[in-house]
Amino acid sequence: MRRARVAIFLSAIIPILAAARSAQDGVYTKDQAIRGQTVYREECAKCHSENLTGGDGSPELTGPEFLSRWNGKTVGALFEFMRKTMPTDDPGHLSMRQYSDLAAFILKANDFPAGEKELDRELAAMNEIRIEAKK
Repeated sequence: MRRARVAIFLSAIIPILAAARSAQDGVYTKDQAIRGQTVYREECAKCHSENLTGGDGSPELTGPEFLSRWNGKTVGALFEFMRKTMPTDDPGHLSMRQYSDLAAFILKANDFPAGEKELDRELAAMNEIRIEAKK
């Protein structure tokens, strides 16, 4: 009986722990970030600059201000923001893979470490990953 209660408890806790992942845990691959950099150069650099520092009316995508704006939010929120609003002249025209690759590139540009598995293209999975600045 006690073993059954422990199993039920663990089955309830494990999803909560999974939702507590951090972008500091290596949630994208180097190859994915390289693909994202290619998409960035083609689709984003004209407004956000080659080095992601922003431009006239376009915010920076790297550095303290970016991290302050996104700290505590999820990678899924970043992904959805990009998908629904970027590029401003044709929002949503990129593929899910391209938006996911862009998110990976932005994480890399902000010194989040790469890992062994690509950043998922499913919003639910990305919503389990918090963007947290290094402490």
